[in-house]
Amino acid sequence: MIIGEKFMTLFSTQIAVTVECASEELASIIVKSLEPENKMMEEPTEIRTIHEGKKVKISIASSMGISSLRYTLDDILYTISVIEKIYQATKNK
Repeated sequence: MIIGEKFMTLFSTQIAVTVECASEELASIIVKSLEPENKMMEEPTEIRTIHEGKKVKISIASSMGISSLRYTLDDILYTISVIEKIYQATKNK
C-alpha cells in the first residue's frame, strides 16, 4: 500500500491512498464492493474510489476532523482486506 497525499485546508482534511492488488479483476471487484457504502456517507465526508489496472485509488475528504478521517480509512482498508481474502479463497478452489 502506498500512502499518497495528506494535507489539511481551512475547511477539510483530505487523504489519498493507492492500494496495489494482485490482479486487475480484484481491483475492479474492490471498487464495486466499496461503492454502495461510499454513497451512503454523510454529507461532510466524500469518498471516491477508482481502479487503474491493478491499482485502487481512494480519495477521502471530510470536514469532520482527522479522527473521523482515520476511522473511515481504517474501515475501508479492513473491508479491502476481507475482499482480498475472499477473492483468494475462491481462486484457490
